[in-house]
Amino acid sequence: MGILTVRAPDSQQAMEEVLRLLGPEAYILSTSQRDGLIEIRAARDLPPPAVRPPAPEPAPPEADPPPRRLTLAGLSVAPQEGAAPLRAVPRAQSFGELLEDRKRLTGAAPLVAERGWLPPRPDFGPSDGLEALAGRLLSDAPIRLPARLVIAGPPGAGKTLLALRFAALAMEERPGVEPLILAPRLGTEAVDARLRHWTRLLALPLDRPLLADLDLALAEAPDPLRPEIVDLSCRPDAAPDLLGALMEAGAEAVLALPSGLAPRALARWAVAPAGTRVCLTRTDLWTPEEAELAALADTGLRLGWESGGAGVVDALRRMDRRRLGLWAGEWARPQEEEEP
Repeated sequence: MGILTVRAPDSQQAMEEVLRLLGPEAYILSTSQRDGLIEIRAARDLPPPAVRPPAPEPAPPEADPPPRRLTLAGLSVAPQEGAAPLRAVPRAQSFGELLEDRKRLTGAAPLVAERGWLPPRPDFGPSDGLEALAGRLLSDAPIRLPARLVIAGPPGAGKTLLALRFAALAMEERPGVEPLILAPRLGTEAVDARLRHWTRLLALPLDRPLLADLDLALAEAPDPLRPEIVDLSCRPDAAPDLLGALMEAGAEAVLALPSGLAPRALARWAVAPAGTRVCLTRTDLWTPEEAELAALADTGLRLGWESGGAGVVDALRRMDRRRLGLWAGEWARPQEEEEP
């Protein structure tokens, strides 16, 4: 069994290189950061169990004194009986174990929306224009993760990656849930290789029913312990009536729009039923402009989420006034630099 080691500036590029060289059936053995790069060790197959030589017969114990061993601290302690043997076969770390290790190392409690999550207090000064824009764009009630979510948007908005980020956020905020990714298809088109690989890496179930049979694939009622995330990448021109039908079935709709759209293009794509929340994607590449957000506010839709980065974890955030204030600071920065 050959082990492939890939290094890249971020996890997305490293995973794509593993996918290109080994295919979607590869096993991730370890992920680490070295010299500012992400290093991933992967293989096509798990290594065979190591064959250990037969242990020699233990010597008869001495009557006095009992056998003891020395630790690195210089203390002499008696050996433990019935200790668990060392694992002979390396095992790929699951996504749930990765989250647990991350919580243990950082010591940070997860942001649990169901436990009274409230947006942080804004740290910017009073601004009538900013407050008016925030009042038109943001919702006063805390945003909760729904038990059934449908994601729509124009081509290239990042709907598939956004569905994976919602699933990862649900697993982090509500330990024990098992999100289901539903990626409907129009015919016999093959599954996206990255979607197949990421769902396998995160241990997420993936279902690809025909779009016409999507209602049969949904549960009778939304289950908070098994949230359903519907990725409508097969229909980038999803009509409001399709979203309305899914919302009548208990789903909450999210419209994914890439950051940096011109106001006219945003007005063209920001068409959705009332109650749909907007998620601006690729905010790490392009800070939303004031005219863009004003055009979004004119549509009557609420801005609920923003997403950016190359990974899946810590790449999806709830929108609040503080985040809007940070964007407003970016708007004012070029004017300040031009002043003598």
